[in-house]
Amino acid sequence: MRTSWLVAGLSVALAVGCGGGSSEEPVPVTGFGMLSGQTVLVLPVQYVQQVPGGWIGRSRNASDAARLADTEFTFALNEQGGRANWITPNIQELTLARRPGITVDPHSLSAGEARQKGGNLKDVKDPLFGEIRTLTALFDCRYVLWPLEVYYQTEKDTNAGQLAIRTFVLDSRRGDVLWYGVIPGDSEDPPASPAALAALAQRFAVYVSP
Repeated sequence: MRTSWLVAGLSVALAVGCGGGSSEEPVPVTGFGMLSGQTVLVLPVQYVQQVPGGWIGRSRNASDAARLADTEFTFALNEQGGRANWITPNIQELTLARRPGITVDPHSLSAGEARQKGGNLKDVKDPLFGEIRTLTALFDCRYVLWPLEVYYQTEKDTNAGQLAIRTFVLDSRRGDVLWYGVIPGDSEDPPASPAALAALAQRFAVYVSP
């Protein structure tokens, strides 16, 4: 592991989340203490897959679904509180609107390699690295929380499933992937319902908050 000073709790998460076995299994970690007291850039959701019943939250299309997920995650993180200062997508949008010279669009990042490799991605490279560095420099922060993709996770040997979110924690100074895992929702509501998305957002916020 290249970032040797990580706190013990996240070191365990790294060992489980980025080691052997299926990278799609939930990682048993209850928090990210190293983010405590830090300003953390929360990147927007980049991908949403259709789920049984349509798009999450009864959205009209993938773009609307991703923005709705951003809103739900933002609300849940702020409601959860904690000792991190979350720079959520709405804050990024307002700040970038006042800085027309910055052309990076946080809603349209070069995320293809991250999506393809998942837990096998060890560090981010250009152009994604440059995009993230631009955004973190704008907000004077180092750490990045990235709920990359919302999808429907089917349980093994059954037709049942839950909404889930593929998530990264990154160190923007070196491009290191500090953690990767799939955080599942916890709802008996239909996966396309607003309630199922809200439950996923709540689970996500509790999971990642220091």
